Amino acid sequence: MDRYRVDAGPQDTPRTSFTHDADITWLQYRLDKAYRWIEADTRLADLFGVKAGARVLERRFVFYAAGEPSQMSRSCLLAADVEGTAVADPHNEPWPGGNTGQLRTLGIEVDGITEETAVRMPTPDEAGMLRIGAGVPVFSVTRQTHSRGRVVEVADPIVIPGDRAVRVDRITL
Repeated sequence: MDRYRVDAGPQDTPRTSFTHDADITWLQYRLDKAYRWIEADTRLADLFGVKAGARVLERRFVFYAAGEPSQMSRSCLLAADVEGTAVADPHNEPWPGGNTGQLRTLGIEVDGITEETAVRMPTPDEAGMLRIGAGVPVFSVTRQTHSRGRVVEVADPIVIPGDRAVRVDRITL
């Protein structure tokens, strides 16, 4: 669970937690993206702790490692935080330091991340996009990124093929 420390640390060379986990260089990393403004439905609003209908920037990503689609996600940011900033411009992706680096440029310091992981079968779109068979389970992760007691980013879901990933939890007692 310390994977996001890569994003929070110094960026001597461009990287993100994804490039670190995939053990690839920035040149081996590709990110397909699609941005749009939406109104938060009840689930998204609950995850953010705001009222349904709040304006949100929805970003859909497909992450590639050395040419292979490895992960996809729907990452959302509150318009009140990002509208009119460089973070809301898809031409700035990929961004070294990922979401943490983006938010830092806005004066928002990430101080915690909560992830809930389920294992399920992929949707037909997910199986096609990730080039996996319909019988290959996926990790479906819901992430909430926190700063000073509020949720500043929600990824719901992050989808990772189960045959290409291992989840490691480190627990300090």
